[in-house]
Amino acid sequence: MTEEISYPVINEELCKGCKRCIIGCPQNAIFLSEDMNDAGYQFAYYSGNGCTGCKDCYFTCPEPLALEVHQYKKIVNDEVGRMIKAKVANKGGK
Repeated sequence: MTEEISYPVINEELCKGCKRCIIGCPQNAIFLSEDMNDAGYQFAYYSGNGCTGCKDCYFTCPEPLALEVHQYKKIVNDEVGRMIKAKVANKGGK
């Protein structure tokens, strides 16, 4: 069994604080920082929980490379994890 884990990664130096990702996030997981980046903009940040990987924040962001959504699958069942590790270890004739 696997569990999907998603989260936005916001480059605070490229973010111009337009708030489109904040408005676009249906989970209300992105907020505007009180701090400013080197260009003098308040930047958006991920609260740390609530992301479902819908990518609405990514598609509403007008700034290229300012926001990415990372997704990966985590193996929850240890038996499956052991089987995968054994299969990988047996590659190469061992």
